[in-house]
Amino acid sequence: MDGISGWLLVYLVASVPASLFYSVGVAGRFSDYHPGLVAGVFLVLATPLVLLVLEHPSAPAWNIASLWAGAGSVSLIVVVGALSTDKTRLAEVRMIATTIVFLSTAWAIAWTAYFLTSKRVAMTFT
Repeated sequence: MDGISGWLLVYLVASVPASLFYSVGVAGRFSDYHPGLVAGVFLVLATPLVLLVLEHPSAPAWNIASLWAGAGSVSLIVVVGALSTDKTRLAEVRMIATTIVFLSTAWAIAWTAYFLTSKRVAMTFT
């Protein structure tokens, strides 16, 4: 784990709660937060993090895919939920949905750019 330091370590540590957030969001939409489904989705989204720790050459690509899968799925679920809400709570739900979509997308864009341009990533995973 010599190459996992600096921003890569920040990404690794911060991605665990982000993946858990995405997992809860996806599982909550389909099964009222069933623990098995939350754990299953979390394992799928967190597997690229294990590849990162193992310094597997394909880890950056898998992490980029996981970033967009998590951000895309939770954004889609939030938008669908916001569109199906009643009129009395629409403004409140719209603000929450906009915040989640914006932050998820910004997270994915920032880390995708990092994985694609970082010299540390290039040296660690080639």
